[in-house]
Amino acid sequence: MNGKPARILMIDDEQLVREILTFYLEDSGFEVIQAGDGATGIELIRREQPELVLCDLRMPGIDGLQVLATVTREFPELPILVVSGLGGMSDAIQALKLGAWDYVTKPIEDMAVLEHAIAHALERARLRRENREHREHLEAVNDQLRQTVRQLREDEAAARRIQFQLLPENDKVYRNYRFSRHLLTSQYLSGDFVDYFPIDGDHLGFYIADVSGHGVSSAFVTVMLKSYIGRYRELHRQNRDRGILNPAETLSRLNREIFGCHMDKYLTMFYGVIDRPANQLRYSSGGQFPFPILFDGEQSSFVGKKSLPIGLFDFANYQAEFLQLPPRFALVLISDGILETLPQTSLRDKQAFLLKTVCGIELTVGNLIQALDLDRSGPLPDDVTLLLVERTE
Repeated sequence: MNGKPARILMIDDEQLVREILTFYLEDSGFEVIQAGDGATGIELIRREQPELVLCDLRMPGIDGLQVLATVTREFPELPILVVSGLGGMSDAIQALKLGAWDYVTKPIEDMAVLEHAIAHALERARLRRENREHREHLEAVNDQLRQTVRQLREDEAAARRIQFQLLPENDKVYRNYRFSRHLLTSQYLSGDFVDYFPIDGDHLGFYIADVSGHGVSSAFVTVMLKSYIGRYRELHRQNRDRGILNPAETLSRLNREIFGCHMDKYLTMFYGVIDRPANQLRYSSGGQFPFPILFDGEQSSFVGKKSLPIGLFDFANYQAEFLQLPPRFALVLISDGILETLPQTSLRDKQAFLLKTVCGIELTVGNLIQALDLDRSGPLPDDVTLLLVERTE
């Protein structure tokens, strides 16, 4: 067994049975404590907190059924296995109805049967405990998000602070991948959002999103977006669903979620997953424009193609694309608010300027802000969000 051995409490009034089973179980790697009667067994459970109880049914005084009733009431997650003589099958059945996890008949002719029952019960208890912890974690996250939503509605000043607290840490490095971001808002609350996170040991996820409109309602959708993505990540962590690794599937799910809310809101979004060992990008776009710009150190090019926004059409379909990344690269993602700030008159000229800018400066978020003249005084016509993803090795 790995780590600390599991502690088993054996309750049986026959000393010889206790000694034989204790010798076998300790030889199998368990820690065993003993009780010769039901009352002592209950006291030891309360004091020693064993991980499993092995209990005889036929005992003088407090018998196994009474022990079982007490244990299931006070310690509902504690696995208890009953031991029943061949003539006591009706009692064993009654014990199972009262909450026993399993039963083993006496005399025990094959100790492997007992060990298998114990291992199965311990594994089942572990899974139940993990599921409970996951539920508690999700409930805590949902409580936090509900509180966030309430505060968004009550106070825009507090909402702005909260919204920015939901953003990931700036200049975050995962191994040799660096993520940097900056949001410039046209109003107190932003409809733009950006996030990046490790999915598992081999994959990093990131996205940039721009919700239609401005103000509280658009900011509320960004909170919903983070909640949905958080749920998909949690499902992956529990090995229940791997959709977060599939950008097209993730955007399709978000499209159904946002469309089904009937909030008259939609968003554009680019979601990418980096396979670190392969240095490969798998991505999908939901109406993101301008397209992300990939710079390999010598030249820059747009990544992506036209697609439908998220939450606008229930029939929207999204495609997954693959890109083998250069050994060193920078990926620049900018929300469409940038197009309203550029002085060029045609869209073609604006795109050409963006490509030229990425090639012509040392790429940092600060340098991008300066080169794109986003540090000017006065309000912006629209939110502008920048996300810079780099591989430095």
